[in-house]
Amino acid sequence: MDRRGSRPTPPTKVAVAALGARLHPVLTAVLYGAGVRRVLVIFNPISGGGKAAAASVGVERSLESAGFEVRRLATEPGPSEQWLDEPLVGRDALVVMGGDGAVRTAAMSAARVGVPMCNLPFGTENLFARHFGMSRDLPALIARLHGGGVRRVDLGLVNGEPFLAMCGIGLDAEVVHDLAGARTGAISKLTYARPIFRQIVAWRAPRLRVELDGSPWALPGPGFLVVGNSRRYAAHIDPAAMAIDDDGLLDACFFPCSTAIGASMWVIRCWLRQQSRARRFMHWHAQSIVVRGADDPVRYQMDGDRPRAPHDAVVVRMEVRRQAVPILVTSEK
Repeated sequence: MDRRGSRPTPPTKVAVAALGARLHPVLTAVLYGAGVRRVLVIFNPISGGGKAAAASVGVERSLESAGFEVRRLATEPGPSEQWLDEPLVGRDALVVMGGDGAVRTAAMSAARVGVPMCNLPFGTENLFARHFGMSRDLPALIARLHGGGVRRVDLGLVNGEPFLAMCGIGLDAEVVHDLAGARTGAISKLTYARPIFRQIVAWRAPRLRVELDGSPWALPGPGFLVVGNSRRYAAHIDPAAMAIDDDGLLDACFFPCSTAIGASMWVIRCWLRQQSRARRFMHWHAQSIVVRGADDPVRYQMDGDRPRAPHDAVVVRMEVRRQAVPILVTSEK
């Protein structure tokens, strides 16, 4: 007996409890897979030059042939609560056909309604799909819907808009804003060439004032900031390679530099996974981050998109909602 006088647990019950704990993840996946019947497929009409829209018809037919009840819906430019929340109610899974912009927008509704989501990637970098091992393979999608499990990840918010991978303030944000200002349709990796060249010539690193969980973060001078919710970033550069997507924390990574040449040296270090060894690299965890420009308003980008408005922000406020977004994953993830 213990100090409270209760009887010890019989060995048989201990063994049964241990077996139940081992079987629980398997049973959860089986039961969840058996419960997925009603699927909402959303597609970005301009992703992949219209390829996502065209492919959505075939996806709908394939899922219906596999026994699912399917509805297709085109994404819209406004906040997801205006066009996605209502159609998502009562669905068992959400399939997003598009790039990281469509995914991050859908994540808000998936979190609010509580429906797990997955991605058929039709974007440029497809950071979310790469992070979770998702592809356009329809048999893999069907297998995921039939036998996958649910994993919950953090949702980052910057001035009220969502991000799943990262938020950048610096050269990357200027390139995104430059591209968005001239964009007339679908883009590819080659589309970034001119904006990158223009910003390499013109960009000067801003001086930033940063607060982490309400406390000032002393920065040594100008530079650029990347805040990671997950470790993924374009071109496998991954400045916040240490970020964990479900720990309830954002990873603030500051890279001191003055010009695009200095930023480029940091990019090389990040690509080689050597940034954390550099003496001037600064990294910290926080649940909330506030950024102001010391001289001018700042520009930021999240998951490769510029904010809806305003484009120049006097104050950039970031926060994280821990494990808010349900993701439909394979049993290996």
